[in-house]
This record gives sequence, C-alpha cells and structure tokens, in this order.
Amino acid sequence: MSSTSNQVARIMVYVACAIAILLVLSGTASAQSMEVTYFDNNSLTTTGAPRAVVHIVNPGNGALCADVYVWRSDQELSECCSCPITPNGVLTFTVDYATNNPGDHTPGATAGSIDVIADSTASCTDSSASNPTPAGSLLVWATHVNLDSVTSGYDVTETEALTTSLSSGEQSEAASRCGFLQSNGSNAGLCNAICTEYSTDAKGKAKSTK
Repeated sequence: MSSTSNQVARIMVYVACAIAILLVLSGTASAQSMEVTYFDNNSLTTTGAPRAVVHIVNPGNGALCADVYVWRSDQELSECCSCPITPNGVLTFTVDYATNNPGDHTPGATAGSIDVIADSTASCTDSSASNPTPAGSLLVWATHVNLDSVTSGYDVTETEALTTSLSSGEQSEAASRCGFLQSNGSNAGLCNAICTEYSTDAKGKAKSTK
C-alpha cells in the first residue's frame, strides 16, 4: 500500500473515532435523569410516627420546576404537581402534605415512592407535571421513618435521593397518569399544597404555613 493510501486510511480512522466520540458526548449531554426517594410509616396513617420531610434544592443558574410524582407502594400514582424553585432555592415539604389529597379519594398511602423531575417549563403549573420538559438538575434529600424493633418507637434517618436515568417510557407513564388525575374534574390527585407548605418570614427563617 502506498504512503498516500496509508494517510487516507489513517484519516478515515481518525474521522470515525471523532464521530464516535461526538455521538457518545451528544448522548450523554441529552440524557435526562430524575431523583427517586421513598417513604414509609407515613404519619398521616401511622399513629405516633413523626413527620417525614423532603428537601429539593436547585443548584443551577436558572429557575426550574420540580415536577413531583407520588406513587403508592402498589405502583399507582396517587398525586402529582409542579412547584417553582429559584436558583439556589429550596423547596421543603412533608410527606403527609404530599399524600393527603389522593386521586382515588382513599386515605394517604402509608408507604410508597416520590419521583422528582427537573423541568425547564417557564411557568410552573399543574399541567407542567402532565407534560414535562426535562432539563437541568435538582438535588433531593428526604427523611425516613423507621420502626425501632427494640423500643417499638420510631427512628428517623435522612438520605440523598437516588439519581436514575429518565427513560422516555417512564416520562410518558408519569405524564399520562398525572394528566388522568388532572382530568377527573376535581382537585383530587394534585399535591400543589406542598409548593407553599413552608414559607419564609421577615427574618428569613423557614416556617410551616399550617
């Protein structure tokens, strides 16, 4: 093979490698994620259990919506909503607030999971959660209420939510089920009370609106 042919072959290899790298980087950049945490021994339905609390932080440079989906342990969507979070802002709510308005009108779930999707929709409304535009990232921490087998009381721990890939199927399922809850003709199934459960007083100290 001539030197010219060798050069052409090397160039083709370099181009192929460059394209492959660009494809990988493009896929990584466009991949979206969601935060997932769980709750158990919900104080709304468990006598004597302390209240579990969820904190959502926006570490980015722009305002985001936190699309929240509350699932019962039987994998049924109980409630959904979307709350605005300013840059470096914090949204705090309790699990009993997020479960006290279920779409099927049954008492709040004792156990289940909460998914949070970072949404770039300009104005956060209930419809944002039924048609999310995933973008950016949010950080989530939650306290968990655990039964203490020794004292028969309850212990509370806090963990950071798990970051997991958001597939198109998962996004579609959450959005469609949320849309179904919103179409029932009533406010049932909307957890938007969590958006204002905690406010800030004049001294900047968070307080519950309850």
